[in-house]
Amino acid sequence: MRLWQLVRFDLRYLWRHRAYAVYIPVCAAYIALLAALPEDWRQRVLVLLTLSDPAAIGLLLAGAITLLERHQGVWDGLFATPVRLAEYVLARCLALGCLSVAAAWTIHLPSAGWPASPLQFTLGTALSSVFFSLLGLAAAARCRTINGLLLLVQLYALPFTLPLLAYVGWLESPLLQLLPTAGALLLLDGAQERVEWAHAAGAIGLLAIWIGAASWHVLWLLRRTVRVYDGGAAHE
Repeated sequence: MRLWQLVRFDLRYLWRHRAYAVYIPVCAAYIALLAALPEDWRQRVLVLLTLSDPAAIGLLLAGAITLLERHQGVWDGLFATPVRLAEYVLARCLALGCLSVAAAWTIHLPSAGWPASPLQFTLGTALSSVFFSLLGLAAAARCRTINGLLLLVQLYALPFTLPLLAYVGWLESPLLQLLPTAGALLLLDGAQERVEWAHAAGAIGLLAIWIGAASWHVLWLLRRTVRVYDGGAAHE
């Protein structure tokens, strides 16, 4: 119940700050761009576009919202309640995941129709969104200004863009298959051709491992940040 209330709070927060309204023209621009592309380019560009924008919405938004909450004093009341940091992080990831999945489907349906594997496409978008939201939260825990956040999220995200270069044939290395974005690309390819579930399970497992590691790192950073912010009080 408490987690659901936090998710609702984040969804209302996004609505109040017009995150959904702002993304409508962005989706429309992407749809127009994809419609102008040759048919043989469209699907590959759509996969790259889905991973680099809708799935990565949280990279900036998660961090920006967290910084804004700190500056507006939201943490003063929030962490005086029984809310756990893990619930706070999970709620933020779920709320932004909803926005990511909605945006990805909004762009995909008019551009390429129904995906070959709707489940794989949705999982690829949602899991990528969670991972990138965690990166954004990690960056926000280390920053106090929006300029610092913008710089740090780029540094955090840069290594994870390398599989995108491999996807278009500009880079080759088996080590790139260990990065979470390689798993995300495999799942998002389910939009054009159903991926064997044995391979899809491997991609999901890879993303889950990275999400687990990123979650641990974010919680460690936030415990330290909130403890300093709250005069040394411990928060779990």
